[in-house]
Amino acid sequence: MYFAKVIDKIEFRPGNWNSIRVGVFRSEGESEEQVGEYTRNYPNLFRTFYPFRKNEVDYALYSPDYTVTRVLELPSCKDIGGEEPNSFGFCPVDFYVPSFIEREWIKGNRIGDKFVVKEPGAENLVASAYSKPVSPVLYYPFGFVAGCIWGDDTSWKVQYLDLELVEKGTITRDERFGYIKLPNKLTLKDSIDLVNYNSAPSKENGHSVIISLQQRFDIRTGKMLEESSYI
Repeated sequence: MYFAKVIDKIEFRPGNWNSIRVGVFRSEGESEEQVGEYTRNYPNLFRTFYPFRKNEVDYALYSPDYTVTRVLELPSCKDIGGEEPNSFGFCPVDFYVPSFIEREWIKGNRIGDKFVVKEPGAENLVASAYSKPVSPVLYYPFGFVAGCIWGDDTSWKVQYLDLELVEKGTITRDERFGYIKLPNKLTLKDSIDLVNYNSAPSKENGHSVIISLQQRFDIRTGKMLEESSYI
């Protein structure tokens, strides 16, 4: 398991943003070891470090510049590619790469049948009286990012990340869901549900994802309000 945290602040002259030194750590049981670090040119880390695995290699989405989504190879902490800084770019504040595990029934009338548990917890990684894990934790070849275009407004938008070529340092981000806003009180991970995803790949709803969105209404009339009507 990898995680990141701020280990130092880098202060500049008045009028300029401060930067931060971010440590990357690997934890095993109760022990943790720092495996690397990077500098982020913004004073807040937000949730801009998200580890995942592909083809038995560990990676992390991260944002060393406040306008980019890039990829670290772990545990080396080598930057292998991603977006380039752009003062008019999309500023990430939260990343999410969905995970799952395969289990197999070992009791009952479905012995030998396999099933998928999405976003597995610790209890899903060990055998129970009825089923057992038959795969490590796996990740889908896509992810999500929440953030905003600099100077847009104060809400976070949700965009899609194609991670099919992530081992080559290639990330493709797009607005395929449109201009949708993340609820203020939810993390990106908590806002996304893949309960029906890949349940029936041949059917249209087999590729569906549920995204919780934020919308404002006038309680007197129930009328949906546009952003410009209350800013």
